[in-house]
Order: sequence, then structure tokens, then C-alpha cells
Amino acid sequence: MDRGTRRMTSGAALLLVLALVGGVSWHFLDKLEGRLQERVGDIVDLRRSPLHESAVADAAKKVDRVLFRFEYDHLYQADKYAHSAGQHPDVKVLTVTGETHWQTGVTLVLQVTGHGVEIGADGSVIDEGDEQICFRLQLGPENDTRDDDIACPRGAPLPVTKDPTLAGVDDRLKVALRSAGSNEDAVRAALVGLQLDPAIQQDVGARQGTVGVGLRASQYDCILARVTAKGPQLWRPSHTQLAPGEMSCTAETALSTAFGKYPH
Repeated sequence: MDRGTRRMTSGAALLLVLALVGGVSWHFLDKLEGRLQERVGDIVDLRRSPLHESAVADAAKKVDRVLFRFEYDHLYQADKYAHSAGQHPDVKVLTVTGETHWQTGVTLVLQVTGHGVEIGADGSVIDEGDEQICFRLQLGPENDTRDDDIACPRGAPLPVTKDPTLAGVDDRLKVALRSAGSNEDAVRAALVGLQLDPAIQQDVGARQGTVGVGLRASQYDCILARVTAKGPQLWRPSHTQLAPGEMSCTAETALSTAFGKYPH
């Protein structure tokens, strides 16, 4: 029984007490309870409306992308799950419990904005709008399960810091490094001129006439660059190479023999 139905049932019980204590007529009680039942039916119909079902389907696709990223990034810790989910547009983390996937299991409740569209028989749009749809994700300890369109718990979403991004930086960086040349101080000044997000980690070093640069916005968002007398070279290491415990996104890597090489 959902919360709306419970409220209506409680209201009917209260009316019954009033009828017994205060002498309210049974006919009056019947009329009011009939209205309460109609209200419950309206709530159920609303949740099953084509517009709502369409919003649920749209939100479910966004949850699919959240789960794909969990698997792609090999996540298993509760805080990593919550942080990753909170990076997705239209996704808020309401609750997270547990510690790790294989020990305690982790339960996440997400609130996702779904866009619903009701289409008429002639293909025209009858109505459309956004709804907040909630999902429960149970990750481990043995099996992963998912409940769609659950009742949303009360309370504000958990604060999740958004990662900075290096999207659109590549071309700007290449132009700036070309102007700076293979001079470490000039390269540092060029990076300052780009006015990158302060949350992006920047590392610069030089060796034997070559300047190395490492820019990292998040675990898997990295640009490595090396600048010689011939000009700059940029490289984005693969997702596998940037996994925890693998390649570092630093000037040292940019200056090493690993620069520009993909795993086989």
C-alpha cells in the first residue's frame, strides 16, 4: 500500500470514530468515504498514466547509464558509487548504505528526472513534462538487483561534488603550447593563461629540452602533452591505462617512453 493510500485509509478511520462519538450520520460517512476512495483511485491512475510511464522509461535509461559506468570503472565502494552516480545529469543520490559490494553490499536510492510524453492515436503530443522518479539499486553482496519507480524517501539529496572536465581543452592547450615552445616557464605561463578550472590537477616538468605536461580532471579524464623544438604533442591515455594503480597522469609520464603508447 503506498503512502497516499495509507493517508486515505487513516482518514476513513478517523471519520468512523467521529461518526461513533459525535453522532455523524452513516449516510454522511458513506458519502465522504466514497470521495476518499475516488481520491485513492485518482492517485493510482496518475501513477499508471501514459505520461508517468513514459517518464519512468526515460529515467530508467539514465539509470542504465549509471550502472554501465559502475561496471566500466570497476567500482565497489559505497562512496565511489555515490560519487559516480552524482556526476550524471538529472541524477541525485538520496541515500547510500553499506560499505563495499562484496562484503556488506551497497544500497543506493537515486532520484532521476524523467521526461514523459503522452502520444495520441494520431501521433500528436497530448501532454509532456518532467517527473522525479526514484530507483533502488542493491549492489551485492551476492546479486545486483534494481527496483524502478519506488516511493521517494523524504529528505534532501546527498551533496556530491561535481568533477571538473577537460572537454574542449585539447585544441586550446595545443595552441597555447605551440606559442610557448619548449621552455618550462613559458609553458607554465601558457597554462595559467588558459584559466582552467582550479580543481584540475596540473603538473609540469622538463628534461633535456623537452617539457612534459599532465592535466587531470578526474580518474579517467587526463591529457598528457610533451613540447619539443618541433612543437607540442597531445595524448589522452586509454581508460584501461588510467585505472587505479596503473599509469599516472603526470609530467613524468609525458616525458617517459610510455607516452603515446596504447596497451596491446
